[in-house]
Amino acid sequence: MFYRRKILLALIESFGGSLTKTDCQKLLFLFCLRRGKNYYDFFPHNYGGYSILLAQDKNRLTDLGFLSSHKNFQLKDTQDYINQLHFEDRMVLSALVKEIGDLGGERLIRKAYLEYPYYASRSKIAQRILKQAEYVEIMKARNNTKTACLFTIGYEGLSIDSYLNMLLSNNVAALVDVRKNPISMKYGFSKTKLASYTRLAGIHYFHIPDLGIPSALRQNLNSAAAYKGLFEYYLSQILPKQKEAIENLSSIINKHKRIAITCFEANYESCHRHKIAEYLENDPNFDVPIIHLGKDFTSDIYSGYSNNKGYPYDLWNKSG
Repeated sequence: MFYRRKILLALIESFGGSLTKTDCQKLLFLFCLRRGKNYYDFFPHNYGGYSILLAQDKNRLTDLGFLSSHKNFQLKDTQDYINQLHFEDRMVLSALVKEIGDLGGERLIRKAYLEYPYYASRSKIAQRILKQAEYVEIMKARNNTKTACLFTIGYEGLSIDSYLNMLLSNNVAALVDVRKNPISMKYGFSKTKLASYTRLAGIHYFHIPDLGIPSALRQNLNSAAAYKGLFEYYLSQILPKQKEAIENLSSIINKHKRIAITCFEANYESCHRHKIAEYLENDPNFDVPIIHLGKDFTSDIYSGYSNNKGYPYDLWNKSG
């Protein structure tokens, strides 16, 4: 069993064996931030910090017989999950139980919102459950930048939740998938799922397959020279013939202002998306700044949690 699922089961056990969906999300959110480890990642959603992977794990653990089929998170057996955790995790979980007590529902939501305002900054219920002055402070944590910008991002090494968080922290309005064949073995990143989850996060999704590289050209890429040759060929021979696709991309930028083009590789220099950006930069009529979102961010995020009790979205803006 994945260790993160043991964390989830131990959390439910520690709070009496049954948790509502909302309480489970908030308690797991608080545990991960208290622990400073991304066993689960979260992104700001309509009701605060949300994890898609948690919902997926609930379904899987139900299928495996660890959780009941009830809509809430209910243990199906009396197995001792707490003592299957590492010592540090047991200590943080025990401290969280003492801290939270019987706090649940909107009182628990309120606590999470006030401690980590960034994750509450897109909530539809924040204004109702917070005092006006508190709500004003929460809204300050949201990145509302409207200036046009083209980002590039790869999902290698990311969960779907941390990926969405990266987009939202930069106030990306639209995601453009530039994979030729948008299929992935990584959960959440095949076209149908990715389109669904970006919509869940309030981000428009577009797929422009003509900006991808045919799989036949991606064979035998076993050296830096091979990649360099492929990308030079792509820039000089493929992109100039894709005027309609480039115009489509430009129209999306013009309409949505802050967009990201995406593919797999974490390092943008190992991905054709950097050549798309280079091609646009060479157009004298293109004046939108370009930022390559960095791959080394997880440690920054979690140190940011404990240091700021919020989310320093500018940590994402590490251009290459």
